[in-house]
Amino acid sequence: MIVAANSEDFAQQLRKYRERGRLTQTELAGLATMSVRAVRNLEQGQVAVPRRDTVRLLADALQLSARERVSFELASGREAGDALFDTLTMSPTEVGQPLRGRERELDAILKRVLGEHGRITAITGFGGVGKTRLAHAVAQELAALHGMPTLWVSLRQGTGDGGPDAEGYFRPDRIQKAWYHSVDELVAFSDDGIDQLVRLIGDRAVLLVLDGNDPGQVQHAAKWKMIRNCRNLRILETARTPEGLPEEHRLALAPLPVAARSAGRDEVTASPAVALLLALITDAQSDFEPDETVLTVCAEVCRRLDGLPGALEAAASWFMIVSAEEIGRMARDEPHLLATHPGDRVDLATTVHEAIAAQPPRYRELLLRLADWSGSWTVAMVVARIGIPWAQVARAVHVFLQCGLIAKVTPGGDNLVKFTVLNVIRAYLTRAPEAVASLRPVP
Repeated sequence: MIVAANSEDFAQQLRKYRERGRLTQTELAGLATMSVRAVRNLEQGQVAVPRRDTVRLLADALQLSARERVSFELASGREAGDALFDTLTMSPTEVGQPLRGRERELDAILKRVLGEHGRITAITGFGGVGKTRLAHAVAQELAALHGMPTLWVSLRQGTGDGGPDAEGYFRPDRIQKAWYHSVDELVAFSDDGIDQLVRLIGDRAVLLVLDGNDPGQVQHAAKWKMIRNCRNLRILETARTPEGLPEEHRLALAPLPVAARSAGRDEVTASPAVALLLALITDAQSDFEPDETVLTVCAEVCRRLDGLPGALEAAASWFMIVSAEEIGRMARDEPHLLATHPGDRVDLATTVHEAIAAQPPRYRELLLRLADWSGSWTVAMVVARIGIPWAQVARAVHVFLQCGLIAKVTPGGDNLVKFTVLNVIRAYLTRAPEAVASLRPVP
């Protein structure tokens, strides 16, 4: 509900924040995509109740902190709960990069989230496969088509000192009880934070995204507690390892399809992985014109990096500083270096190691053996060759698929369901013998 606004307070705050930013009314109007007259009228207190969108645009343009935003919202006539909720919700314009090659997955998640029984949904898969980007796209679509706001929680492990970690996320033991700067802090992985979040959401139609919920930092019981008490809430989580949800509520996000070696030029450029890589290179280099040699290298890069969007984004950055021929060599000999942005602190090898180490010892040992095989294989082939019971192999393969450690192979003439270990995993296991030894269970 909107209450009567104190237009003088709002006008004073608007002027104070504009002058603090050393902006003229004309400059602020440009940043907020408003008319100069509208800004002038607001500063003169001539608007009794400013529109919600207007207040948010001004707050964005003025770069207000969370505390300042709530005060700004309250002065505009919003109730305290509404002001705090609006401050914590994600803006649908926060993501600049368009979603490429994931239209089918986006439709599947939207149907699941909007369906009667899809109140909790998880996107699982290997690091860099695009789980977070897909979740952002879902949030944008729900905002654009249904006006549904999103509360976004970025879940990260802390550094152990009780303060913000390396990525700027706060640990639960540093939560300020009287004030929350973000919904990350509000959740705080605790019952008290969950209770407050339940009260904040109430009966609102909201999407709550739990991004990076590994390993189950927000437990299944806490999620269902929110679902039971917030009748219009939908929860979407991303995680590298599936946990706590039945299979019908999970989508295992596979890498983007890659063109076969025998594919022609048109088929290569149309394949989702190559199309993404070319678009990423073009975004960084407006004069980029791929010839046959460069196109061949791009196709090879996509195959060696398994069509993983995060790896392809890193590879695109290398095209700015080395030749296509050198990138082709890197794809063959140093795929993990190519799949790591030159400025990143964490390389792909670390992601691979963590993904394998997270598996139970018996699954880890099976994956190590499968990585030694060339070509594709079926569940029956594994049973016959290794001698493990069929049910055990099937369960392991299912887990590997959910975690994105293996990929399905396009069916051939025999129509058998075949799989292969990701190239980036096989390359790591063959090039890092010491790391592999640490992954093997102790006899």
